[in-house]
Amino acid sequence: MTYTLWQLLRDAWAELGQLQVGEATGGSAATLVDSKLIDTGRDDDWKDGTVIILEADGESPEGEFGRVSSYVDSTGTLSFPAMTAAVASGDLYGLVSGIYALHPMIQLVNLALRSLGDILNVDTTTLDTATGKTEYAAAAAWKRRPPRQVDIQGNLDDADDNRWVRVQDWCFVPAAAGNTGLIVLRQQPEGGRDIRVWYESIHPRVSAYNDVIHESIHPALAAAAVVEKALVWQTSRLDGHSEFLLDRLNEARSELNRQKMLHPIWKGRRTSRGLGLGRE
Repeated sequence: MTYTLWQLLRDAWAELGQLQVGEATGGSAATLVDSKLIDTGRDDDWKDGTVIILEADGESPEGEFGRVSSYVDSTGTLSFPAMTAAVASGDLYGLVSGIYALHPMIQLVNLALRSLGDILNVDTTTLDTATGKTEYAAAAAWKRRPPRQVDIQGNLDDADDNRWVRVQDWCFVPAAAGNTGLIVLRQQPEGGRDIRVWYESIHPRVSAYNDVIHESIHPALAAAAVVEKALVWQTSRLDGHSEFLLDRLNEARSELNRQKMLHPIWKGRRTSRGLGLGRE
């Protein structure tokens, strides 16, 4: 099942004790009304917090979120940037205070995902073999580490039966920052075939509510990483003066280590490239 940014934020906010769940009694694309909020506080109590739509019968705006721009206590109305559809009566929503605000949390999500290490990717579209050619410009994404594996398409007649052939003798030639490196093959391949490159890279940036978290990262691991980064951030903002936050941070680090052991990120198996040109 696909795990997306909004679900990761939901889980992290819940673990941090920041997610207040309610049921909308009405609204529009840019407002949410909950009669149970009436006279529970003061105007703008929730300003700079976050609204996230948790359930809307699988339809828009489920999963969408926005920063609260204003709150009217007498009507229980929250306002935010317009979503793609109106909030309806019966939609479940989450409400988060400005302590762990939306935009800092998105930055912390990206920091947490990168901190988990590189993920394994496969590129079958960038390169094609050419007759009489052994040197191929590598994509910039492959430069973080030398590619893990190179395959050449063995069958051109069936898109569902490529019969990839692993290349044993090849090497990667790095280049200066901003320039592409080279994949150099020892033998000249037949032209007109796809080249499949296995490579490791950092997690792509996520920002939209439906951006997907890479499937090699277990949801529990992703959430634990975000919680740990959020508590580091909050503790730093308070100059480490909160004993409660320090205790929570130690617990979060223990949980993150536990999730890393339970759900390590799959990196595949490294294989030998032979003793020829491809030997580093």
